[in-house]
Amino acid sequence: MNMQKSKIGIVGAGKVGSVLARGLFAKGYQLTGIASHTLGSASQLGKELGVTTTIRAADLMQDTEVLFITTPDRCIGEVVAEIAKDNGFKPGQMVFHTSGCLPVEILEPAKKQGAWIGCMHPLQSFSNRESTGERLAGIYFALTGQTEVIQEAEKIVKDLGGISFQLLDADKPLYHGAACIVSNYTVSLMHWASQLYGRFGLSSEEALAALLPLLAGTVQNIKEMGAVRGLTGPISRGDGITVKAHIEAFENEVDKNLYRMLGLYTLGIALEKGTVDEKQAADVEQILRNDNKKDRR
Repeated sequence: MNMQKSKIGIVGAGKVGSVLARGLFAKGYQLTGIASHTLGSASQLGKELGVTTTIRAADLMQDTEVLFITTPDRCIGEVVAEIAKDNGFKPGQMVFHTSGCLPVEILEPAKKQGAWIGCMHPLQSFSNRESTGERLAGIYFALTGQTEVIQEAEKIVKDLGGISFQLLDADKPLYHGAACIVSNYTVSLMHWASQLYGRFGLSSEEALAALLPLLAGTVQNIKEMGAVRGLTGPISRGDGITVKAHIEAFENEVDKNLYRMLGLYTLGIALEKGTVDEKQAADVEQILRNDNKKDRR
């Protein structure tokens, strides 16, 4: 493949599509167009970048060398089928989806018409369509697919300032599940903790303001020391009396059970870290498990 940058089309003007379009445009890639089932967000992005927009994905295919399908997972198969119905794919074209979970085979209609298929998933969360391409710098991209598209994806990721690694389709659900634990469930934990702070009078905004520096400090600990050595708190110290007080303070079974499950997992990290011995760990485990049995009587 020559060093000239590929002509790229994008289907989907949501959060991922928008940041990818801005990132590619900033790095000198020619965008052949942006397609979306509604022209609202696509038109705004198109005006910003000076590229055409359309509601028909097949309209992009004439001049496109690399197509990115950045729609929600449930729409990827529909988009590919729609383009294939119009014989829109050409031999030698490269087609990527950006789903972290779905297999490459969902692009099979494109492959049958001679295109190379693959996936390029950015391991990052984007909360709005206004995110700039700078959000892509320094992040990891998981790549799956045929050799030809892997080579192209590695080049694009490098141009975007990212870091790429290859993944098997069979491993994608586990890969994406772990990513959701870090990203989505951190949001859930912050929401949970904020609600608990509301029980003694803090508003949601005040609770977040109080908790965010703690979260930032925890992330910094992990960054500096890793997920094991960065663990702090009563379980890491073997303070069963504190753990018991926490459980007793919770008012409903959802809170109690979620705390217990996370506590039991955290106990394993504390043992790995070596800040509790087997007896201390057994005492904390008994508090977590026995309280559970007692509350079911």
